[in-house]
Amino acid sequence: MIPPLRFILSSLAVLFLFAKSVSTAADVILVQDGTPKAKIYVSPRVMADNEPPVRGQSAPAEPEKQRQRLRESVKDLSVYLEKISGAPIEIVTAAPAKDNSGTVSLVVGELAVEAFGPPAKTAPFKQGFRLVVAPGKVGMLGESDLATSYAIYEVLDRLGCRWYMPGEWGEVIPQTKTIALTATDFSSAPGTIYRGIWYGDEAYKRRNRHGGLLLSAGHALEGYVTDAQRAAHPEWVAEVGGKPSKRRLKWSDPAVADAIGDFWLDRLGKGPVNSISLSPDDGIDFDESKADKAIDAGDFDTTSQAVSLTDRLLVICNRVVARIGTKYPDVLYGMLAYGPTTRPPVREKVASNLVPQIAPITYSRAHPMTMDEVPDNKELRQLIEGWGKTAKMTSVYFYAWFLAEPSAPNPMIAKWSTDVPFVLRNNCQFWQPETTANFETSMHGLYLGCRLAWNPALKPADIIAELNTGFYGHAAKEMTAYWNYIDEVWVGVPEYSGCGFGYLRRWTPERMARSRQLLNDGMVACRTPVEVQRVKIADESLELFEHFMKMRHDQAEGRWTKLAADADYWRARISYLGEKYKAQSCFTLMPWSPATLSGGYFHQFYQNSYVEESRVAKEYQILTPQPVREFRYMAAADKAGEAQGWSGATFDDSAWKTTDVCVDTWSTLGYHAWFKSMWYRTSVKIPAVPKGKKIMLMLTSTDGSAKVFVNGQPMTYADPKKGARDEFEGYCTPASFDITDAVKPGASAQISIFCTRTDFNELGTGGLLGPVAIYREK
Repeated sequence: MIPPLRFILSSLAVLFLFAKSVSTAADVILVQDGTPKAKIYVSPRVMADNEPPVRGQSAPAEPEKQRQRLRESVKDLSVYLEKISGAPIEIVTAAPAKDNSGTVSLVVGELAVEAFGPPAKTAPFKQGFRLVVAPGKVGMLGESDLATSYAIYEVLDRLGCRWYMPGEWGEVIPQTKTIALTATDFSSAPGTIYRGIWYGDEAYKRRNRHGGLLLSAGHALEGYVTDAQRAAHPEWVAEVGGKPSKRRLKWSDPAVADAIGDFWLDRLGKGPVNSISLSPDDGIDFDESKADKAIDAGDFDTTSQAVSLTDRLLVICNRVVARIGTKYPDVLYGMLAYGPTTRPPVREKVASNLVPQIAPITYSRAHPMTMDEVPDNKELRQLIEGWGKTAKMTSVYFYAWFLAEPSAPNPMIAKWSTDVPFVLRNNCQFWQPETTANFETSMHGLYLGCRLAWNPALKPADIIAELNTGFYGHAAKEMTAYWNYIDEVWVGVPEYSGCGFGYLRRWTPERMARSRQLLNDGMVACRTPVEVQRVKIADESLELFEHFMKMRHDQAEGRWTKLAADADYWRARISYLGEKYKAQSCFTLMPWSPATLSGGYFHQFYQNSYVEESRVAKEYQILTPQPVREFRYMAAADKAGEAQGWSGATFDDSAWKTTDVCVDTWSTLGYHAWFKSMWYRTSVKIPAVPKGKKIMLMLTSTDGSAKVFVNGQPMTYADPKKGARDEFEGYCTPASFDITDAVKPGASAQISIFCTRTDFNELGTGGLLGPVAIYREK
């Protein structure tokens, strides 16, 4: 809470305030000079305790959940009117007396319907609401308890109450001794059928009017066919890699659609279901049979370098919808437009109740989709427009965090200020982004997305300006400069992998220093304890990222001895911060895991290399004073390069381009969706070594497989589990090769490395992800 009224009145939020210290004749006064002039009237039904759960149900039925939400909303109305004015506002569980002169009746729900009539506007899932401010009486009502809750927060929103982050630190409440509402009769509805993020407490979601009809679109399709059915009908089972799949089904077989439809007809007969997922299991391996390939439309997806399977999926989805729809016409069906089914259909129609959930996992998460220099941005716009035209409505499942490294500050201001309005203009009715508990890095984007989904007419710049002004108070100017700078780095740097392997290009020492100075300025500008707390969250986030970048630089520049200890500290630090800021949903601490998501990714993608590099630095003598980072490179669609001598010691590679593998990802080099191979070549001088000491070459991190040649000779990798191999495979895992017999101490050694992306990932990486080093036994 920011105490000084003069500061509140200086903010952009004043444009929205209906709270006034001086009222007019048309105003309805709720509090006068700190004295309450109103009471809240609501039926006993709404304020009753929770009903005991129905036997066999894991959660309350939808009507009971809505009633509980309305009850908590009524309590909030009382609490926040008192927080604004200091005046306690009584809740009365009865209708107001007919002779209620001198007290304004704040009537809620059915009592308000009796007084004023229903909302003038209806909306899907009964989300239309109405706010009436009339002499002596204020009505807050809706088509449902959920919609009535919206009407309550419409009042608080108009009074200037904001909740930018979960927890008490996230609320910004104006301070005035007199509260007056301007006369109105306002009927409205949310701009979307559903709005919501994954993490954040229920109070934050309720107060920001998240919710509606949650579209079910998770990976589920294969689970509707039992093992017994598969055994009885082997013709239903997909072929993957020349063998029957354990999970995949033949989408071309009408009997499979019938079986799925019958599963849900039986389930629907036991109780209502609003939404059914028809999304297949995750993964990239699908049926390879002639029957399923025959129903593909031949559309090619460049981001995955494969034929789009959207039309194939729509064949089975449309059949299931038709089978169920004759008896249950109001059910909605979610279908993930994701991976090989991201692109819109070429041939098939989309059933009216089938809602594609666009999940563009292979597309840029940092740059606005209007930037055509970004790989595949034109296709992203086209597919969103295509689905918007083909389907009656869509769901959008944007990603509010980065794969492989989600801990870097990233407010997504430019990205979502552009992309969210774009999807809303193209028929998006379900705003269901995938998010984490990351308000310390992405509060601006998380708040912005849901605010726009509630009211698409709002201007993104106004939302962000109001957030910065209200949340940071006296430090608003400085923190606006900080977050704008962070956002500009993400958008302005031509690095498109969007993950930690591109950070040395994006987050240079100069940019890190500038970020630190701007944040320090913000800390100095704070004047109240809550402002300090809010800026401190950003400060600790940047501090954590500074440590992350120190490790990236130390790895690239050969300072390896302390890397393992630094990695342990980073993991412990983010877990500590996740626990410390649990109430604020920060630092990716997940309810289902004792570890943070960022910590898990750090271990998977970076820590293994750091630990091995520290071990080598301590137990061996490194012969390369600086790790080997500069290579000449050439893309290869096949293995023909070896036959052409590309691995040879005397091959002329002078026409090849040069890359620094610690700075440049394949995406930066123009190979964002290159799922093939790359050759790397360089020369390294090997110093004299004592006789009998082994000389080793270490690849610190790779994306896919790697074959190493030294002076034209193929090197053998000693796999601890599989024995000697001529090729190493291990994603983001270090590997060492014994090159003793191939090198001559005191002479230069020519090193060639042939790397292949063996697995699909969405990062835009490939090949060498870290430096190469040569070391010997001590």
